[in-house]
Amino acid sequence: MEKEIKDKARHLIHDTRVMTIAVSDKDIPWSTPVYFVFHDNRFYFFSNEKSRHINWAKNRKIVAASIFQDADEMELIFGFQMSGKLEKISKKALSLTIIKKYVTKFSFLKQIFGPQIIENKDFFLEKFKSHLYCFYPNIVFLSDNSKTTDKREKIDLSKIV
Repeated sequence: MEKEIKDKARHLIHDTRVMTIAVSDKDIPWSTPVYFVFHDNRFYFFSNEKSRHINWAKNRKIVAASIFQDADEMELIFGFQMSGKLEKISKKALSLTIIKKYVTKFSFLKQIFGPQIIENKDFFLEKFKSHLYCFYPNIVFLSDNSKTTDKREKIDLSKIV
């Protein structure tokens, strides 16, 4: 993969804020946007365990997710289409690492809620009734409409970041 595409992909992973998760239940599709951070080839986010996307993903082996940059022109569409699984994160050390990255990326949270957002490991649960989840992609396609051919190719995220 050429350097320019890798740079665009890295930028997308680290600077884009919203990932869309898609699930279905009994042939009824549902998608939801979540704020995310990327760590160790995985995408982490907070959600309420009673939300539709979490409930419907519980007994599913596979869910879908996508991240795309906002584009004013069709040839500027660039992003990831992924499939994988969701998992609730309970390891405290990992949770603390992700919370710090999350608060750094979404700095408005610390401005609004102060240092307690990092100091209190249960802050997101207490304030937003949200748990930490992870999307583990097992298949990732890079979509790049600027290319004249092969606009969609299977990639390995570990070779980008």
